[in-house]
Amino acid sequence: MRTSRRTARLAVFALAGAIVVAPPAALAVFSASPVVTAGVTAATISAPGSFTATAASGTTASLSWTAPAPPAPTGYTLAQAPGTLAGCSATPSGTSCTATGLTSGTPYTWTLKAAYNNWLSSSVTASATTTSASVGFTLLGNATDGTSGTSASTVTDSKTGASGAVVIILIYRQASSNHPAVSSITGTAISGTPAAINSQSFGSPPKYVVSAYSATGSGTTNGTVTVTFDTTNNVNTTIDVVGLSGYNTSSPIAGSAVSSSSGTTATGSALTPGNSSDGELFFAGLTSATSMTTPTGYTALDVPASTVHGSWYSTSASATGISATLGVSSTGATIEIEIAHS
Repeated sequence: MRTSRRTARLAVFALAGAIVVAPPAALAVFSASPVVTAGVTAATISAPGSFTATAASGTTASLSWTAPAPPAPTGYTLAQAPGTLAGCSATPSGTSCTATGLTSGTPYTWTLKAAYNNWLSSSVTASATTTSASVGFTLLGNATDGTSGTSASTVTDSKTGASGAVVIILIYRQASSNHPAVSSITGTAISGTPAAINSQSFGSPPKYVVSAYSATGSGTTNGTVTVTFDTTNNVNTTIDVVGLSGYNTSSPIAGSAVSSSSGTTATGSALTPGNSSDGELFFAGLTSATSMTTPTGYTALDVPASTVHGSWYSTSASATGISATLGVSSTGATIEIEIAHS
């Protein structure tokens, strides 16, 4: 009888979403709401780990992170600067998302916190720069040196390039003796030793040369680039310093080609691979001054009205050698450089 009475005093009922315990005097109801871990405060909530942002295109970026140490968060908060967050929720529940609606070639920073009910952890950030819609070209500086019998010529950049960005140095040299050659390139506008891309001697005798080098920009305001040749035989030297943007930073130079010819056109050689999504620089030098037209689909960087050199660019590289029409017949040489798009 005692056992029966104790059993009668406690009835347990299973209801949808709750457990009801019914003693004689009262009912206690426990719902399925999240359990709050004892001792949890804002100070005990860990921040998310391994937060990374990777530009997927000119308008999107992939974000990912790992969940913090227990207690497990009930969610996260996410913010973006600049602009308005899109594609990702401002209160994501998972550990990855793709931010959309971004502007190409723009740096972004995302700020992430772990949430535990009403408490938030310290923040972590991740940054990425979206890829450019195309390769960009900026003439940072140009100069012509007609000082007779010198070996070195210097150009001062009128515009400041980005620190760490690739710059292309285009050089035209008319010498008083055969086969002029670059021996060094130095200056405050660049870091390290420039790498030769290509060169082409021309003329009869070959006292002319066009050369192209790639270098890393230092970001120095009014920085200089000094090109020194192997002999003191200058007649006329021109230097163009071109800054790049939107290129493949691991391997920006996709290909180059040189050519020489005589006549009323300066024609380049075929580029390999010649991808239309890549950018292209076209550089030409002549033995006699004349006018030079801008090739179709290209934009002039440095082309004086009457000149012995010209430089142009296009945001879409051509596998076929392009041509500039000359005002008078001349012997010339060209360099075409394909810049890989990021």
